[in-house]
Amino acid sequence: MFDYLIDNRPVSGRQKVMFGLCLLVLIIDGLDAALLAFASPVLLAEWHISKARLAPALAMSLIGMAGGATFGGMIGDRFGCRRVLVAVVALFALTTLASAAVGSVSQLIVLRFLSGVGFGIAVPTAMALASEWSPRKLRGQLILLMSVGPMVGGTLGGLLAAWLIPAFGWRSIFIVSGGITLLSAVLSAIYLPESLVFLIRNARQQEALAWVRRIFGDIAADPTGAERLPLDTSSASAGARLFSLANLRVNVGLWIGFFSVSYAAFAYICWTPTFLVGGGFNLESAIRSTSVYTFSAVLGVLICAVLLPRAGSRGLIWLSIATTAAATIALPSLLTHSATAITTVNVAMVLAGFGGGMSQSTIYAIAATAYPATYRATALGVCVGISRAGGIISALGGGVLLEASNVLFFAIIACMLVVGLVALAVMNRHIGSTAAVARRGMI
Repeated sequence: MFDYLIDNRPVSGRQKVMFGLCLLVLIIDGLDAALLAFASPVLLAEWHISKARLAPALAMSLIGMAGGATFGGMIGDRFGCRRVLVAVVALFALTTLASAAVGSVSQLIVLRFLSGVGFGIAVPTAMALASEWSPRKLRGQLILLMSVGPMVGGTLGGLLAAWLIPAFGWRSIFIVSGGITLLSAVLSAIYLPESLVFLIRNARQQEALAWVRRIFGDIAADPTGAERLPLDTSSASAGARLFSLANLRVNVGLWIGFFSVSYAAFAYICWTPTFLVGGGFNLESAIRSTSVYTFSAVLGVLICAVLLPRAGSRGLIWLSIATTAAATIALPSLLTHSATAITTVNVAMVLAGFGGGMSQSTIYAIAATAYPATYRATALGVCVGISRAGGIISALGGGVLLEASNVLFFAIIACMLVVGLVALAVMNRHIGSTAAVARRGMI
């Protein structure tokens, strides 16, 4: 691999373009997750169907994402991240465009599942490719900032839906989203580099060197020695190395953390309007409070990007999850005091969103740095798949818990957060602060 070159050269313009395209993939992922939810009120009226009948189509995208992410990273490690990423983004574009022409729920279910599989594969593959071409000192921050993509995508989806659907109907949002995705697939085919690990493992050194020259320009004819670190040539598969005993502690910590934090985030995103309306809020106030949560989550990611190199990941995990848990515990009692409910609930939503965004982005950054490049896409894929599983269970089970009581709904979220905090706190691979790294270098 050309680790020395990547770590010791300034970030080039081509690297920035590549990072931007990988971020675009994650933004489209967030946009896709919200498409049918935004279109459903109009679709229900047009097709004269019940919410229960449409529910499988709403869940199918998440199910496809969970399955695609779990196995997608392995596909990227085996066949090359660039090739896989371009193919699955193009697949998603076609299935999204086709969704605009459906005439039944069954057709929509199939297409939403295929779309979900495509982006389930794309997300860990994009993160792995970006992290491989990123300097080691910036890798955690880069992945952390990329994790804001789905949140930005969901926000853009709402803006597009509010403009397009009233003017052109619910099918228009699938056409526009599919067109954007198709354009991103074309740009990815032109500008994305291939994984150097994949090329060198498959004895394609000259092709790897050609990509390095495209990204960095003038380099030695054949980098050797310190410029070219030895590649892990183990014959074991990526899956076997990921599930080895050496990774047991980090795997368990990350998987529990991803599941728990995702469960909490989806509980807030999916069910905030419902529990606020049930607590006496009008619909407009409930929607605004949901927006407060998502905006605060984005803010938490951005602040985390600044704090991560200074504080390290372990401290940020404690701060972020504890903040979300405290807000979660307080919310049931705040909903019972109508006179001050709007202000106090919004303060709690700010804290929950801020902590949720910070914790999710920090976990992604840890995962991107905890595993070697030789099976990083596989590792990230499993992490994203487990994260989606937490979201699916939260989305499907939240309504049942709310039917029982608000207290039970929030108690389960708080318990999940505590379990996730413990698992991540005792994990053995964290991102150290710059001061701690410097002290280790002096010893």
